[in-house]
Amino acid sequence: MMLSARLGVALAVACAMNPAIAFGAMGLEPAQEVAAADEAAADEAAADEAAAADEAAAADEAAADEAAPAQEAAADEAAPAQEVAAADEAAPAQEAALDPTTLDDAEHSKMPNVMAEELEDGSAEEPTAPTSNEASSTADSHKKKSAHLPNPKIPPVKNTQAWVRTTSFFDYFGDNYNAVSNDDSFMALVNYINFGSDTRLKKWRISTSMRVDTHNVFNAKPQALCDFDDDGVVSDNEAAQCRYGSDYRIERFQLRVNSRKFKATIGDFNVNYGRGIALSIRKIADIGVDATIKGTRLDLNLKKFSLSAIGGVANRQQTDFATRTLFTDPGYPHELCAQTPGLARNKYGNRLWTMCSDIIAGSRVEGKLPGKVRVGGHYVFMWFGELLGDQYEGLHLVGGDIGRKRIAKHWDIFAGVTGLLRNYHHRENYPSYVDNGIAAYLSNVLTFGDTSVLIEGKYYDNYIVAKEPSATTIQYAEAPTLERADQIIPAAGNTAGGRILVDHTLKKSRVTLYANYLGYVFGTTNEQKMLDPNEGEVAHHGYVGMRWREPETGSEVQASAGYRWEGYQRAPAPGVKPYLRKLPHAELYINQVVGRTRGMSHSLSLRVDWRFEHVQKGRAKTFHRGNAVFGYGLSPFFTLAFIGGFSSEFAPLLDEPKLHEQPCDDEANCNRKPHLWPGMEARINFLASSFIRVFAGRQVGGLLCVNGSCRMLPDFQGVRTDLVLSF
Repeated sequence: MMLSARLGVALAVACAMNPAIAFGAMGLEPAQEVAAADEAAADEAAADEAAAADEAAAADEAAADEAAPAQEAAADEAAPAQEVAAADEAAPAQEAALDPTTLDDAEHSKMPNVMAEELEDGSAEEPTAPTSNEASSTADSHKKKSAHLPNPKIPPVKNTQAWVRTTSFFDYFGDNYNAVSNDDSFMALVNYINFGSDTRLKKWRISTSMRVDTHNVFNAKPQALCDFDDDGVVSDNEAAQCRYGSDYRIERFQLRVNSRKFKATIGDFNVNYGRGIALSIRKIADIGVDATIKGTRLDLNLKKFSLSAIGGVANRQQTDFATRTLFTDPGYPHELCAQTPGLARNKYGNRLWTMCSDIIAGSRVEGKLPGKVRVGGHYVFMWFGELLGDQYEGLHLVGGDIGRKRIAKHWDIFAGVTGLLRNYHHRENYPSYVDNGIAAYLSNVLTFGDTSVLIEGKYYDNYIVAKEPSATTIQYAEAPTLERADQIIPAAGNTAGGRILVDHTLKKSRVTLYANYLGYVFGTTNEQKMLDPNEGEVAHHGYVGMRWREPETGSEVQASAGYRWEGYQRAPAPGVKPYLRKLPHAELYINQVVGRTRGMSHSLSLRVDWRFEHVQKGRAKTFHRGNAVFGYGLSPFFTLAFIGGFSSEFAPLLDEPKLHEQPCDDEANCNRKPHLWPGMEARINFLASSFIRVFAGRQVGGLLCVNGSCRMLPDFQGVRTDLVLSF
């Protein structure tokens, strides 16, 4: 489990602004750089309130036209879409509002399946979670009216509403504590300019949006960023390998036309098939993946069934938030691109329209049977363009699922299975390239009054969808891991096990108690037989917690603690130390509104998380890691958070305080890092959806996993400034 300052800052700030926001994560969010969640919030904001009003009007019109069964179907479809949008792509303050059970992958996976989620930058409908000033005023609405920020808009032209949102990031990167110095002490200026319009006709709605990205880096030291050998000269080879530089491109574009039953999209869109098992292309802001498909999608929604069809190429954001380097789109140039040099005008791809990337096509159909039973089926084809010898790799995924809600008013069930077939086209000439995999998932939710029970199971065998899953590409699939969202998943594609989560709310005190246990066997490679006790490994994780909140006063307390163990199933050979990972952890959050002045709330919050990890990989290492975050908020105008991060995973710097001794294997080449990681973040809101935020200090990096998608983030020392303007 990776805990860091970033979510601590976001939650302390959010809760200081808004006492109604619950700190549900309790350390369930992972380590992340300052800009990760900020970029997610900026990029995924809605056009404006007018667009939301248009959508509400559309829903009202549909409700008037449809009979009761159609209303039920629309409600069943719309609610999951809103839940997934809020859970997966919301701003940090909205993330803070989620409780512990909603922040783990399993809780997300138990929601009814959504055929295809639209979470595009600048064009997606805004999540309807309450704003900080709205939520903070709820408990005290009978006393006095809360202060509100102005909400400027572009004047509409007849039935067309235009909107603009700009997000600017100015960063200074100091020492990232790695072995080289050429990537230290530089500055970056990145801008995302979103603009578009929504036109409401009698039976149709036409939406357009575009995002233009500008990326600039400035060297603040004598050594060039691309001078890897520090000889004072950037050679042609160094320049070809360097990913630092400036770039300007149309990153996103969308034209969407929809009526009550039909929708057509050209440009960028996000997709989720089979709860992410078959296909999941979306933003994973914490690890810096901002992915879409650029192409065409058609959606048909009728009373008894719905149909979706997609086709296009994978498109990922070229600028990396963690390092401010530039990435290409995933995959390799296909024959069309190889024979048409104009399609790739620079080494990061065409600046106007993504073309030379992985090809993706698929469809999904869902039907509603008698008895409120829902069934679905999907097919996905991917052409990665990655060479295997002199051949290309193709991937087929075929599967289906079935679900039923509120059986006997107490039981929700969902079951899905998807089969994977690699390189079927090579079955005659290259049979060794043909490979199979399978993913099966089962979810049961039992509700009895104030008590709920979640029981889940998974069986994934050789189920690795992306050829080389990493932050430099797109994950393509997110099969439910059953883990808490912050966990470092030892193996996602070869695993089998289950999980049970029980929570109960005490009526009089409104205290919610919960307990969770997860256990599964796994194999880190396809060749490793996870069910063989002599080869497979096993993971156990249990934790308990409580949460309590008093809406009238804004008081809130949450706490959790747990223990995780990973190792081989077999007993170690005599004299051999086994692979082992032991991890006790604990989290605490306290929030209190201390006063109100002229509609403004003064709030204080404290968040502390800690873990003590023992890892045996060749040699034993033990270390502490965590954060202490103190936040103050003057809602809705100002927030301030002080962060005291700590990590003793590496040997300490010689001239700084240390938590304890951490020896080096090789003192001559010892990788030393700080044990203390202090920082401070301040935010000023000057319009309803506009703000400026500044972070200064250190943040520890390391391996970061979000629902099984992982990335190694660098350490950070420096300053980050974010400016968001929306109207």
